[in-house]
Amino acid sequence: MRPSPRLHAPAVQAVLAALPLALWLAFHLGEQWSVFGGRDAWIARMQSTSRGPLAIAIELVVIGALSAWAVLTVRALVRRDALSGAAREDDAGIVRALGRLAPVVSIASIVFLAIHVATMWAPKLAGADLVAQWVTLTHALGRPEVLVLHAVGLTAISLHLVVAIPAALEALGLVRSERGRRSAMLVAATFALCAWVLAAQLVGWLGTGAGTFWGISVTE
Repeated sequence: MRPSPRLHAPAVQAVLAALPLALWLAFHLGEQWSVFGGRDAWIARMQSTSRGPLAIAIELVVIGALSAWAVLTVRALVRRDALSGAAREDDAGIVRALGRLAPVVSIASIVFLAIHVATMWAPKLAGADLVAQWVTLTHALGRPEVLVLHAVGLTAISLHLVVAIPAALEALGLVRSERGRRSAMLVAATFALCAWVLAAQLVGWLGTGAGTFWGISVTE
């Protein structure tokens, strides 16, 4: 007898909640760190990796996956179903605390990503001039409310990945024990912390020209 598709919904949600976002974040950080070479280096990198039919098609696939995750997350919350990475009865300590944050950080991440796509990605899809995008990017991130938005959004995404990546690995059958889940969470936390520091440094430099955690001088 063929299993009901509904039985697969939690596993699909778990995978969509972690892997597309983790891959997109890693690529996005690597791409955007070209800003530390100056405006011309950033434009050259964006021209080679974010323009053209193939690049746009790949990003559309990723955004489609993230949109599907957003729909499944909202549906789960409306139905009061458990989200991937949510705290379990036998969880304790920091694992339980992070699991309880799953609904909050998931929604905060979705809202931040929606704003990011609408303000930063949509103009690229519309064919905006890269010099104009650079000016818009640096000016927008220099506004206090936008810096606060990115601080909250990046923190939410990082915390979301800490609980979502172990849940995705478990759904794929790569993690089969509680010990394995805790180890996966430790690795996910390390990845999320590194991504958060690099993203915060990037946003701080774009917004202020001075960086967030350490100073960087760029010669045009």
